[in-house]
Amino acid sequence: MPPKTRSLAQYRGDQCLNCGTPLDKIDKYCHQCGQLNSTKQLALKDFFSEFVSNFFSYDSRGWRTIKHILFKPGFVSKEFIRGKRMSYANPFRFFLSVCIIFFLFLQLENAYQKYYGNRSIQDGLINTGYDDPEDATKINDSLVDQDREITLALGDEGIQINEINNELEAITDEELAQIESKPGGKFIANKIREERDAELARQRKDTTQSEQKEYTYVTQKELDEMGWFKQISEQIGDYTNYYDREQIVDPKVALKNLEHRVDTYNIAVYERAQLLERIEGDPSILISVILPKLPIFLFLFTPFVTLFLWLLYLRRSFTFMEHLIFSFNVLTFAFLSGFILILLNLATFGWLDLSFIFFFLIGPFYLYKSMRNFYGQSRMKTIIKFLLINFVYSFAFSIGFVLLLLIGIAIS
Repeated sequence: MPPKTRSLAQYRGDQCLNCGTPLDKIDKYCHQCGQLNSTKQLALKDFFSEFVSNFFSYDSRGWRTIKHILFKPGFVSKEFIRGKRMSYANPFRFFLSVCIIFFLFLQLENAYQKYYGNRSIQDGLINTGYDDPEDATKINDSLVDQDREITLALGDEGIQINEINNELEAITDEELAQIESKPGGKFIANKIREERDAELARQRKDTTQSEQKEYTYVTQKELDEMGWFKQISEQIGDYTNYYDREQIVDPKVALKNLEHRVDTYNIAVYERAQLLERIEGDPSILISVILPKLPIFLFLFTPFVTLFLWLLYLRRSFTFMEHLIFSFNVLTFAFLSGFILILLNLATFGWLDLSFIFFFLIGPFYLYKSMRNFYGQSRMKTIIKFLLINFVYSFAFSIGFVLLLLIGIAIS
């Protein structure tokens, strides 16, 4: 690669502009702080060329780290603990960066899917993707007859289906399969299935509620006499039931109607009860609750999981920090792979979905190879420890997911 303009010998000075260390003309960089030895004024062209060069350079630490993490299981961790730390990105900062970028990209992908669905469903008709108008109307004609009318529209919360006679059987599974086979149709078909199931659930719920006797809510005096655990469980149950029946969003209005004390605590409990009720009706809300907190949660939770890895290899000479480096690099591989899977899915309009292959074949094989390459034990020992690690990781992350959900609901 030819030298960059600012790094040419003619612009070099006799001392570092950053730390003041004396330098010679042959010193391209300061041997004290590492800054480029250049007295040339920074121009837009220089700044942009250096940024592009550093970002896309084949030899840059970021790209080298990504390449070796993806295609050489355990290699980056082993090289890093051997002392080659300038060759690769810091595993902790790199994991956080990849994790945050992944979830930002995931949210953009969700927004794109909603937008694409909105462009595909207009004026009460489904855009099936057929070139022949007569073929396109085959699906749409089945949605409307003399007894019922179905209108599809995308709002802020997804597809809403308003239907005159409360029947969604007009769209058959065969018709949904036809929609799904078209570009972008998978998203639309899934939304229709979800709304159809939700409508049936609402009908069953309405029928059950109409058959129930009048619900009696616990009074504030009774709540004050209860222990904290029983009190919170009674409040969540009552407030969820009340919100489901009355659909009153304002906590102050609801608490006044229930003759409960209008204070900060009761308002917070009522808001959490609303959120739980909305999650029951639309589980996709969990994504917005959990995603923003997941990167930091994984960063803090991984050391606890790594503790088992340290105990498993207690007889080896690895320190806890070296086990932690290994764990973070494995998680970085998972998020980099997730990024690639989403890109492939988008590029093929949903036709290529390798999630199943990754989670049940590629992911487990990568973990096994990482353990074998990093710890250097025999195949049999590695397989046994691999199975133990999978069991513990699954159990630990299940507990962690529940905790994350509770934390997300509590602070939302």
